[in-house]
Amino acid sequence: MSKLFTLLTIVIGLNLIFGCAAAKKKVAQPAAEERAVTTLDGKFDESFDPLSLEDDDIVIKRNNRGAKAAKPGLEALDLTDAQSTSENEAIPDSLLTYKEVDGFRVQIFAGRSVETATMTKSKAQLDFEPHRLKVYFIFEAPFYKIRIGDFTDRNQAERARELARKIGYREAFVVRSKVRVAENLGGE
Repeated sequence: MSKLFTLLTIVIGLNLIFGCAAAKKKVAQPAAEERAVTTLDGKFDESFDPLSLEDDDIVIKRNNRGAKAAKPGLEALDLTDAQSTSENEAIPDSLLTYKEVDGFRVQIFAGRSVETATMTKSKAQLDFEPHRLKVYFIFEAPFYKIRIGDFTDRNQAERARELARKIGYREAFVVRSKVRVAENLGGE
């Protein structure tokens, strides 16, 4: 009887050990929206639209205190186009339509390094923002070029070249280019 009791104890012990190890644990499944859905080709479904969320939009206002102030003597240069300062001044830039015409820009950089050109563009945007001059990144193989302004008048382009040289772009020069000019919204 002692052998039967020992055998029965061993069988029950083994049954407890292997029975608990074989039991499946139930894990709560995530909701259908939370599961990553894969398509037949194995790629993830990226159909989530963040605009469908009912959250507040964050608006960051532009702070001009952080912008560089114009250096002394540079604010006297009048680089504004008579057309842009009249009726288009009150119209937001996003609502204006533009046309391309023959004109002039000032080239402030040309090089083969995209990294240097990108850094020059970032610096130029800060330097020329107080003067309301747009900065353009152009690639004409094999050179990356940074140009500023949209001038229809050569004299304005020359004044912008002087400004660029005073700011520190010593090799700035005027080039012929297609430029963007705001169209007259009055139907003219």
